[in-house]
Amino acid sequence: MIELDKLSKQNMHFGFKLFFSYIAFTTLLILTITIIHVYFSDELKVHKFEREASLQANEKKHLFDSYFKKRSDALKAIVRNDYFIEHLKDGSYKYYIDLLFLTIMEANKEYMQIRFIGKNGFEKLRYDREKQSLEPYKSSSLQDKSNRYYFKAASYLSENDVWFSEIDLNIEHGVFERPFKPVARVATPVYINKEFQGILIINLFMEELLESITRSALYDIYLVDEGGYYIRHKESKYNWSLYDSKHSIDHDFKDDIVYKIQSNYKHAAIFDDNIYVQPLFLDNQKINMIFVENDKSVQEVNDNNNKMIIVILFLATLFSILFSFLLSRPFKHMYEIVVDQGDSLHELATNLDRKVAIESLKNAKKDRLLQHQSKLAELGDMIGNIAHQWRHPLTRLSLTLQNLKAFKNKGRMSDKMLDDALENSLYQIEFMSTTIDNFKNFYKKDLKKSHFKASEVLDNVLNIIGSVLQHSNINLIINDEEQLEIYGNKNEFSQVLMNIIINAKDAFEENSTQEPTIIVDITKDNEKVKIGVLDNAGGIPISIIDDIFNPYFTTKDEKGTGIGLYLSKAIIEDKMKGSLSVQNEKQGAHFIIIV
Repeated sequence: MIELDKLSKQNMHFGFKLFFSYIAFTTLLILTITIIHVYFSDELKVHKFEREASLQANEKKHLFDSYFKKRSDALKAIVRNDYFIEHLKDGSYKYYIDLLFLTIMEANKEYMQIRFIGKNGFEKLRYDREKQSLEPYKSSSLQDKSNRYYFKAASYLSENDVWFSEIDLNIEHGVFERPFKPVARVATPVYINKEFQGILIINLFMEELLESITRSALYDIYLVDEGGYYIRHKESKYNWSLYDSKHSIDHDFKDDIVYKIQSNYKHAAIFDDNIYVQPLFLDNQKINMIFVENDKSVQEVNDNNNKMIIVILFLATLFSILFSFLLSRPFKHMYEIVVDQGDSLHELATNLDRKVAIESLKNAKKDRLLQHQSKLAELGDMIGNIAHQWRHPLTRLSLTLQNLKAFKNKGRMSDKMLDDALENSLYQIEFMSTTIDNFKNFYKKDLKKSHFKASEVLDNVLNIIGSVLQHSNINLIINDEEQLEIYGNKNEFSQVLMNIIINAKDAFEENSTQEPTIIVDITKDNEKVKIGVLDNAGGIPISIIDDIFNPYFTTKDEKGTGIGLYLSKAIIEDKMKGSLSVQNEKQGAHFIIIV
């Protein structure tokens, strides 16, 4: 029997040990969480920055593009106006045209100037606005603009074409206005009966648009010209630095980042994990919009991370103390019950151990049986394929032996005939042995990754199901002129191609396809390898094409499991970091793998 006092003392010691164990566990947990958080937070911040910066960049690019698209459409609408055309022909509707231009200027506060310049280069109609906040007025001081670059550029355009100037500063009497007044010009030629009449041109105040696309609560957004000078800077004193401070991106960014930014031409890109560049284009002018996470946003992220660690530390410590206290409190009546029921518990424990041992044996037998059944199923598939491969070699071997016997009975056996028969028999036996090796290698589990040629994978697949394709009269065409290499697990990639090809074979049988053909194209797609598998089985019904990669989705009833394409997509996208997709072509389904 257990003594109550002794048990009580042991419990007290246990309570102290439990309390300090919880404290040690909590400290270790916090340390682990902190290390993991520090390790992964930088990568998470990079992905978060790229995702959010790309969203803002797309919005601002759309704003920029649509701004000039609307101004282009407005010019075209004026040029197509019947009253405007009649006015150009004979000077009629003068009052209406004046009212039209004035109304347009009133409705568009960003219009600095709208003019019609005749074919000889002289201004015929002009409305001005000194500032965006002021009212427009009709100008009476019309000038000769025949030598101005915008007149010449717009005059060479075809009908309905629109010309855009670069976004630049407004020049008055050969000097830039101060404070700086950024402007852009949009012009289109005017034709009547295919005869050039002049140009219609709008000067635009650009300050509001530039302010809009560089305004952000999360990022410092810079606009940089192709020479690396700032059009907009987070510090206004560096705006239009080409004409003032000569402050360029060389002063704010590292040399390698400057080189990457200036080398990047058409596409948005992320550099140095926290710099996102979105090119903007206006005719021949390219402007780089550079996103850099501002100090306030970075500080907020760091503060949130620190708060999260402090909260976790506090809660973990609180719960450890609470659990230690509750679990280590001595309950004397519990010990008395333990003592009184000691013998019963001992007997129960003995019986329980026996029952557990029996159930464990039963479960072990069930597990072995399930494993055995699984192996038998896999072995059955493999033996079925081997039998298919061996059918023709066995037939040829049998015919060879029968011929030897027939020639022997007729006394026509020669040494050469015997040697040929033996050589042919050995060849058939070697083919059957090679078949066994091929299947053993194909089904062998190998987790190593390596570089391998895509064509080699197809050879491995054909070693397994080539005879099945031949038996079904399926023509397999492989186009791989460059012998491209892939990095990954060769056996897993083989399973993907075999799944796709077997599905195509089943589709041929289901649709009774005449002259069934599978075309495999292996090409280079930028820095990646693209494998296209195209069949002529008629394609996948539109109603299910979005579901074929879902687990357990099958169209083969009892014959299919619905996991082949699901596992194929998981191998390509999760393990090889590529993509697997399908689309219907004219003749059939086209599976596209990019790795």
